[in-house]
Amino acid sequence: LGLLALMDTSLSGPIPREFGRLKKLELLMLQGNQLTADTTQEDLDFLQDMTSLTSIKLDDNTQIIGTLPNKTLSNLKNLKVLSLPNCGFYGPLPSGMSMLTELAALNLEENSFTGGIDMIMGLTNLQVIYLENNMFDGTFNDTHFGELTDLIRLDVSNNQFKGAVPRQLFNLSSLVVVDMSLNNMTLELPSEEYFSSLNGPPSNLEFLSLHSNTMMGTIPAGIGRLKNLTMLDLSINEFTGDIPSEIGQLEELNILFLGNNKFDEAPMPEWIRNMTHLTELMLQGSSLSETIPEWLGELKDLTFLDLGGNNLADMIPQSLGNLTQLMVLILNENRLEGELGLGELAKLETIIIDDNDLTGNTNAMCEHHVEYFISDCGANSTLGVNPELNCTCCTLCCYDGNPDCNDREWFGNHAARKEYGYGERSYWDFGDNAGISASFDYNGVQDYLKDLGLLRK
Repeated sequence: LGLLALMDTSLSGPIPREFGRLKKLELLMLQGNQLTADTTQEDLDFLQDMTSLTSIKLDDNTQIIGTLPNKTLSNLKNLKVLSLPNCGFYGPLPSGMSMLTELAALNLEENSFTGGIDMIMGLTNLQVIYLENNMFDGTFNDTHFGELTDLIRLDVSNNQFKGAVPRQLFNLSSLVVVDMSLNNMTLELPSEEYFSSLNGPPSNLEFLSLHSNTMMGTIPAGIGRLKNLTMLDLSINEFTGDIPSEIGQLEELNILFLGNNKFDEAPMPEWIRNMTHLTELMLQGSSLSETIPEWLGELKDLTFLDLGGNNLADMIPQSLGNLTQLMVLILNENRLEGELGLGELAKLETIIIDDNDLTGNTNAMCEHHVEYFISDCGANSTLGVNPELNCTCCTLCCYDGNPDCNDREWFGNHAARKEYGYGERSYWDFGDNAGISASFDYNGVQDYLKDLGLLRK
């Protein structure tokens, strides 16, 4: 028997230790069941005798618990795919993982693993590493990942990793996806001198997400050398200085999130005008000043626009009415005045415009279905505050002098889904379990099992 495929069959109970007799078994696929095992009770030790195994998939069996058994793993020298997401594993990775020299795909997401990952840095056949949503807390430096020259996808998001983004990642020509968001990295990005020194094949990196760390320093102009980027998210860090104009050279970019950093105050960058492929633009809390430029209405593919929390003044340009694909518009916490208008935007599902000086009514907008609509339509007779806007369809009415109204952070969910090749999201989640549909057509959906059995594409 070479293949045992019992996935998604509602199996429950312990995994039979008799499986260990299947000496020639190569593929063990038990994902999507309710199987039980406790490695502290040696329930998975039978695997150490199954040395022909090339693939183990135990995904989504939440009652398989314990630490990864060191001796068992070190015996499986033919293993190419180890997929254990959404189980109950915990503790540090065993040193025996360094023996899995044939390993091409490692998926340990959604567990409670801790410690560092140095033991996998010599596994030079790795193409896919998914470690997100654990409690890893190792420290990265410039040497990490440098030997993994076949690496295509790296996702270590939502852990507690520290240190710096390893600069070797930008020298791996096969690498397409890097997601290191939601960690504790504090150091600067690689210098401009480093980017200038790269003389190998051009980068194939398409997806770079480093949001929600505490990274410092300036964004290097060399980021503009990553010509294949379609998604760049550096938001929610502590970057300073100017936003480099070289980002405008990323002609394939669809998603640009740079908000909530400590940039120098400046008008909205003129070079964004030429980024006509953008579908999502987030510059919330980016120290933007002066006015919203008329030319923003030329970016007709935008579905998500967030300019909240800046110092933008004057009227909302009615050229934004040309953004007929727009579904999310966030302009709150600015100094905007005049009337809202924009009744042409029939696809809008979220409009956040409170804490401004807008006046008039929102009748044109209220003709459409809006899931979230927050404006300064509230009043307080005790304080003598009258509504600034007349809104009959708002889901929340705020008023000046009430800091507790709409005090949430309206961050669109940054997470892309690897099941869809790290392409567009299926929804924007604003943290309340009520997602806003993004209504995207997934033409490039890839089979997840094929992804985890990854061969060069």
